[in-house]
Order: sequence, then C-alpha cells, then structure tokens
Amino acid sequence: MKRQEIVEQPLFSKKCGHACLSMITGEDIIVIARKLQNYNELSLEKEIMWYLKDKGYNVKMVTKFEMSSDEIPNNSIVRIEDINENGHFVLKQNDVFKDPNIGIVKSYISRKRFTHYLELEL
Repeated sequence: MKRQEIVEQPLFSKKCGHACLSMITGEDIIVIARKLQNYNELSLEKEIMWYLKDKGYNVKMVTKFEMSSDEIPNNSIVRIEDINENGHFVLKQNDVFKDPNIGIVKSYISRKRFTHYLELEL
C-alpha cells in the first residue's frame, strides 16, 4: 500500500469506496472515479476488486452473513452495514479501521455489522 493516512470522502457523497482505493493506491479520488467511470457508490465485488487486480494487487473476497471485527484481517477493505442496511466501506490496517467518513475507529458499536471484506495480499 502506498498511502497510510486517511483519505476523507467528500461531504454528502457515497465515495467511501473511492476513498479506500485512494488510501491503498495513492491516487486521487477524482482520478479513480474517472478511471472507473463511476462517480457514485462502488461495488466491492465489481469495481473495487477489479480496480485493485488491474493495479497488480492479489485480492481475496470473503463473504459471511455476520462476523466480528477480530475475524477480519489487516489490509482489508471492509463493508459494514448499519441497522438500516446502508452499506459503507472502511479500510482495516494495523488493527484499526480507517473510516473515510469519521477517521480512525478502534471498534464499532454492535449496531454495525460486517458482511464481507476484500483482503489484499501485499
């Protein structure tokens, strides 16, 4: 991974997936959106996985109905879901979550659920 700092998603946007890709690749969110031809929300299985594979990353998708944060390995883009079933992407590194909407998160409250993640082999 080229970047370690948090990349903030634009206010009132659904660019959390773009921001996670930016944290990994070092590319600007707008550059990523142009390359994907998608300026809105992304899919983990389609755009995000494809983008990382195209950049030479080895990735592995893991899907479970529900898992604990401890089960998720570092260097993973994680899809979390709130009680309204709204999805959001964060990056797990060094046992913390880098949330493009909030910042560094050590743990999420139980009203969030982890549904699947994309593990990167570095």
